[in-house]
Amino acid sequence: MGGGMSGAWPSQAYLEALRPGPGEVVTGAILASYSADLVSIVSALLALAGRDNDEGSGGKADLAEAVELLRGKVRILIQRGRLARPKRIPGLAAVLDQFIREVDFDENERSWHPKIALVRCSNGEAGDQWRLWLGSRNLTSAINREFGLLLTSNDDPKSDAMPVAGMGEVAARLAEHAKLDGFRAPKLKIALDKVCWDQPDKLRVERITLTKSSDAVFPKIEQADEVIAVSPFLDGTIVKTIAGWGGPKTKRTLLTTRAELAKLAGQAARPLAGFGDRIFVQESPPQEEVEPSTSENDNAHVAEDESEQLVIGLHAKILAVRKGKALRLWVGSANATQRAWTGANAEVIAEVSAPAHLLEGLQALLLEARPVSATELEKLKPPEENTATERLERARKRFVAAWSGGLSRESNQFVIKADKPPHPADEEVSVEAGLATANLTIWPRGHASLPLGTFPASLHTQLVQFRLALGELSCSWLQCVDVTPPLDAERDRHAIARHLGMNAFLAWIAALLGADYSFREAGEPWDKAGPGSGLQASPFDPGILTLDAMLACWARDRASFKRAGARIDTYLGPILAEAEALPPGEADRLREFRSVWAVVSGELLKER
Repeated sequence: MGGGMSGAWPSQAYLEALRPGPGEVVTGAILASYSADLVSIVSALLALAGRDNDEGSGGKADLAEAVELLRGKVRILIQRGRLARPKRIPGLAAVLDQFIREVDFDENERSWHPKIALVRCSNGEAGDQWRLWLGSRNLTSAINREFGLLLTSNDDPKSDAMPVAGMGEVAARLAEHAKLDGFRAPKLKIALDKVCWDQPDKLRVERITLTKSSDAVFPKIEQADEVIAVSPFLDGTIVKTIAGWGGPKTKRTLLTTRAELAKLAGQAARPLAGFGDRIFVQESPPQEEVEPSTSENDNAHVAEDESEQLVIGLHAKILAVRKGKALRLWVGSANATQRAWTGANAEVIAEVSAPAHLLEGLQALLLEARPVSATELEKLKPPEENTATERLERARKRFVAAWSGGLSRESNQFVIKADKPPHPADEEVSVEAGLATANLTIWPRGHASLPLGTFPASLHTQLVQFRLALGELSCSWLQCVDVTPPLDAERDRHAIARHLGMNAFLAWIAALLGADYSFREAGEPWDKAGPGSGLQASPFDPGILTLDAMLACWARDRASFKRAGARIDTYLGPILAEAEALPPGEADRLREFRSVWAVVSGELLKER
């Protein structure tokens, strides 16, 4: 379905929605997600820059070029407190802060929960090309059964493309949070309301909604021949309502997870009764013996909405209603819960009409699930609560919701400050904090500030890591905080230079010059620790960057040559400063390259 359900949906399909087409460049993008991790954020940036490889990743040079191309053009919106802290934080994590904005909803009451990608591309001709992806997939590395819907703009008046109701409002709401200069909410709403969209094969998207507190968008269904609800998370009230849609002859089906059934099976209101024997579950594959929300240095996905553990396997959210030969779908990010459908959460929901035979896609999904008998349902018991885990999760949510502070710095010295001591009321819970690029430091209870240390410019960042601990349990996450005074404009080049090293830098320039070298060959993986050095660390041959190769690029593609020149001007100095620690032979190679480049830039680029 235009990027929709097909069994276990591969993550590459999502990246396809982000990647510019041939001859196109991304001129702006807003991505929204409930949760995120750094690996997935980098994968998205690489795809938006057209620099990702077949594995959805790339090299150090790829990421450096992506940061240069996308700076000031891309924003990733996530729920505050839901940026996962990996076991090892990559060296370039510092520069990712500029792309991330957190929505500070109090998760005790509501969550920022939409999953959207709005991408604007240009091919150098008049007019913009737009893509909108929406669905159930968070910006994480978790592999689940997902649903996604991809729309692309089409300005051909002879096509069947048409506007989609609500599109402008959704775009404007995203822009208000993103605060990108190129995406001003009032102008974006006007523009997107006029855009015509190609409809996915045999579907018609009637409306798209990004819900807010005043919205109550839950469908009211009186007549139906068949109802199918797919949701990994449930609550009794919404499920009982769905179980009452239609009449006595309506066939109702529920696909969920065993853990959620166990929560509802014993409820006095009997919310599952209306589904009869048509209840199915997707089983979870074996997981490591960890608690996703409460394990020290855990880099797995985080718990989803309503404090529930995310069950790996099923993550799609679909409501389907068939009447005769007509099918109505509600798809997107909304679970079958009150928080999702009554306006508490921010959710993205697409209302779609389609011919009834498209219900076969959901039927195929049900064939992969396991039916649950009435006898088995009666035996299900609610999962036993882990008191310590619940205590720590409550403390984490309250800490994040109450956070009001930031980083202050005097030159290279950083202090984290809160308006008041940020420690949870539970006195057995301890707090640690630190820059994402440094180590954690214990935050003494009763203190409103914590000195973090002195760091070089290459480690400066708005990303802070927090860790709460209760006995042997702990939970860690990353959070974006304001820095006063703001970070220096030179931060990026110092951080990238520190991360690249000589080989990756020269490979980057060779790829830009097109000197019989491509980005796919350009050095080490982006998340390899430390700068590359030595021929064993990278297959790149610095000898490829000859004067002849530079002159050939100038003759072939002056725009690429000038772009390479801009990168050299920005990064060669910091790279040379870092190269002082390298073996003498490698530092000499960089100096040789500087000499050759001085000749070239002195002649060919003197008119810049």
